[in-house]
Amino acid sequence: MVRHGTSSAIVLLTAALFGACTDGITPPDELSQLLSPSSSQTCLAPRTARFSGGGHPSLDLRDSVPLDAMPFAVAISRSGVVYVTRALAASAVRGQLPSTALSAPFAVGDFPSQVRMSPDGKTAYVGNQDSQTISVIDVATNTIKSTIPLPAGSVLTFGLTPDGRTIYALMDFRGVYVINVARQKVTDSIPAAQIGTILAGVAFHPSQPCAYVAARDNGTVSTIDLRQNSVVRTVAVAGARIQNLAVSRDGARLFATDIQRSKLLVWDLPSGSDAYQEFSIGSPVDRNAFDVAVSPDNTQVYVSTLADGKVFILDQASGAPVATLNTGGSPRYIAFDAAGSAAVVANEAGWVNYFGVGSPPPPPPPPSVCDAPTVGTPPSGRTHPAATINDVAPLGSLPFAVAVSGNVAYVTQALGAAAARADLPSTALSAPFVVGELPSQVRMSPEGATAYVGNQDARTITYVNVATNTAFDTVSVPGGSILSIGLSPDGTRLYALTDFTGVFIIDVAGRTVVGNIPVGSTGSLLTGVAFHPFSPCMYIAARDEGAVRTVDLTTNTVVRTAAVAGGQIQTLAVSLDGGSLYGGDIGRSKLISWDLTAPSSSYVETDVGTPGFRNVFDVAVTPDNAQIYVSTLNDGTVYIFDRATRTQTGSVVTGGSGRYIGFNGLGDFAVVANESGWVNFIH
Repeated sequence: MVRHGTSSAIVLLTAALFGACTDGITPPDELSQLLSPSSSQTCLAPRTARFSGGGHPSLDLRDSVPLDAMPFAVAISRSGVVYVTRALAASAVRGQLPSTALSAPFAVGDFPSQVRMSPDGKTAYVGNQDSQTISVIDVATNTIKSTIPLPAGSVLTFGLTPDGRTIYALMDFRGVYVINVARQKVTDSIPAAQIGTILAGVAFHPSQPCAYVAARDNGTVSTIDLRQNSVVRTVAVAGARIQNLAVSRDGARLFATDIQRSKLLVWDLPSGSDAYQEFSIGSPVDRNAFDVAVSPDNTQVYVSTLADGKVFILDQASGAPVATLNTGGSPRYIAFDAAGSAAVVANEAGWVNYFGVGSPPPPPPPPSVCDAPTVGTPPSGRTHPAATINDVAPLGSLPFAVAVSGNVAYVTQALGAAAARADLPSTALSAPFVVGELPSQVRMSPEGATAYVGNQDARTITYVNVATNTAFDTVSVPGGSILSIGLSPDGTRLYALTDFTGVFIIDVAGRTVVGNIPVGSTGSLLTGVAFHPFSPCMYIAARDEGAVRTVDLTTNTVVRTAAVAGGQIQTLAVSLDGGSLYGGDIGRSKLISWDLTAPSSSYVETDVGTPGFRNVFDVAVTPDNAQIYVSTLNDGTVYIFDRATRTQTGSVVTGGSGRYIGFNGLGDFAVVANESGWVNFIH
């Protein structure tokens, strides 16, 4: 689809510049002539360039090398020297292709968000965002030989002209500083009033005296005439946040990533037109498409994605998809070696991805047991509530989550950082006791001896001794807010579902985090979780994607994704025979059903209560496997459905806004946490 930009100043986000993809395209002496004030070349409709390049990486060979402290930027010299920065450790490491080994880290500056290589490969430059400096590294000795200070502001990224003589430092709110490399000092500037703020991306034309700068949050790209360091054109993209830029090797196209809408934008440069094309990249979510790089043979475009954990490869000329590389984690910057035989990607999740070098990929894994999980017989001797009595017990501070084991029920208070207990059939609640900030979920161990409370804002899980009704320990997760928690049916593993850091796996007995399923695999805003009763399978809901992912717990890998068009899946439940999966669609107030025995079949939608946003919340299957209870935030009603036919058979008016539902062991009591200030006991 072609759209037209409008003139305005261009702005970019906080990141580093695109990789070392302009090395060797234009000889320094030729570029010097092009930069002469007498040059007749124009940046409004630049001519294409002759180039000689190598190839593009083979995808048959790939490797991943661990590197902690948030690998961020990467650059490669003509001789194959690789530098990767570590944003959280103020350091960098070095490698030498075709080896994938990395050196011990060495200090650079605070938050090194970009790295560039000189055309001769003798010098590397690292832009340090928070220390407001550029470190100059002698490649031969791998040591810092000098530091270039900047007058003010944070350097988000920087670009090195193809001749290696000038650095353009892109700032947050100070515009662009122009640095003479030989003198190592600022000699000129382009004020923010002309070019915008939050300057995140920069690229150079390979044969004309032209640079392109992205002002991320303004959604603009500005063209700079390098002869006068003046802005000659600004193009705005409606609804976009432009993160990074790249120019094709022949100078015919300008590429930009829209991190807000996960798009690749393409301009035809020789035409001089503001019109651009849009290509969708991966999942249409915020903070996804990040870097863009053109292969040395000018045939392919690589785009990294933070949320998907993938690098998408497109045909440079047509934009048609070529391949998708699964990197996992969150890949940031991309760099190619001069021959085009290797691509290196800095992955902020804790490793560096190599393509075209390394070991051959392993054979595909065998089919997962979760592709067709076992169907079994539910436990006998259980029932469901008669739903004729609805007792109400007052409980302040936003009652939120509930869990029941036998006849012991725990209810959390989201605004009170506390929990209270009831011993059924009594509906009296104990005095609240402290757990953690915003306790948004609670689970009970299989034997009922321990309760586990997930504290969203405290990022902890509190252990509660049921016998003494006291909290006795906590486990912290490394990052993110815990939106929900799941407990494996055998009680040995806790799964902490987070907002933007995937799922953390906790050994219950050891009380330590023992694994992680990255956000690139799980998606973000993980609100729902359920387990299969007979097979090692977990189901997690990425709410705003409307996606439910199946995790094979034998490998802790995502093996299947089921998406609901237009849906927002809040909660999940599995039938007790293992044959069906149910989801509550909070966005459209629907009950979603999947047949787990036929994984390729489509889902079924059932309307629940009043249609509208933020109504359906929790979904729970009665202990006898006969009914489905669905709570609603707006209707103040729990709707009851026949599980086999999904027809509504009854309802209970709870008032307020019912959130989570729990059943006692026999199944004759349902307990509903009602955020309006009470607990409903349905029996």
